[in-house]
Amino acid sequence: MTTVNSKNVFNIAVDSNFDECQKFVKLMFADKDFSNSINMSGVNSINWVRIVVQIIYYFFAYFRVEEKGEKVNFSVPTGNFGNAYAGYVAKKMGLPINKLIIATNSNDILKRVLTAGVYKPTKVEHTISPSMDIQVASNFERLLFELNDGNSLKTLKLMDDLKKYGEFKLSKEDLEKIKENFISESLSEKEIKLEIKKIYKKEGVLLDPHTAIATGIASKLSIKGHIVALATAHPAKFPDIIVKEVNVEPKLPDNLNKILFKKEIYKRTSNNLKEIKKFILEKI
Repeated sequence: MTTVNSKNVFNIAVDSNFDECQKFVKLMFADKDFSNSINMSGVNSINWVRIVVQIIYYFFAYFRVEEKGEKVNFSVPTGNFGNAYAGYVAKKMGLPINKLIIATNSNDILKRVLTAGVYKPTKVEHTISPSMDIQVASNFERLLFELNDGNSLKTLKLMDDLKKYGEFKLSKEDLEKIKENFISESLSEKEIKLEIKKIYKKEGVLLDPHTAIATGIASKLSIKGHIVALATAHPAKFPDIIVKEVNVEPKLPDNLNKILFKKEIYKRTSNNLKEIKKFILEKI
């Protein structure tokens, strides 16, 4: 469990499993007096601050590749839709983006939505691109809110349908609105591995599996204008896959490699919520 406020970032090793740790975090967020007292925040893919930061590199990338104001496409490896939604916000801000390509692995719920207009999660498949192993894309709700012109009741109705019936269906009009900005494609595990090999052989560049999905799909599509493939992870996070596919061990950047030689400081507590809160308050 990692707890963060404006002055502190620290890990707490709890004698419990991952699900229980998540339960504790949810209970601490729900306790408004406690969470407000420590400025508690979750740094995850649905945090608005993270999306704001992601918007920036769309502008940066555009000004590196644009030619005479030509629109640019972005191939975005995504599971939870946060990064793709950041691109959508950048486009709404005026950035000349043609299409945002939702690049997925075999957990392709977003591709299926754009194809059939039905949002229906299935069983998650565990893949070599684990950050994309998602069947309920949390940030997609933000796009639904936009489609409903900020009508929270309409959005809530769709999310309630998902909860009650396991799916919801988009109107033809809403689906066409989405297709004005987005297209989607997916890669299989075999295709991802082939892309890692191809790019290393051709460019001498190591790609992690997530980034390989972005570049692989970009090469499959016929679309007007430049396609910028977003790299969303470092290959050193996936050494076993990289070594197996290209027989090269990826190295961590020097500024991160130093971390491996630093002593980790942590405190072990019991799986008692009251004790965890007490510990955090003492350290703030």
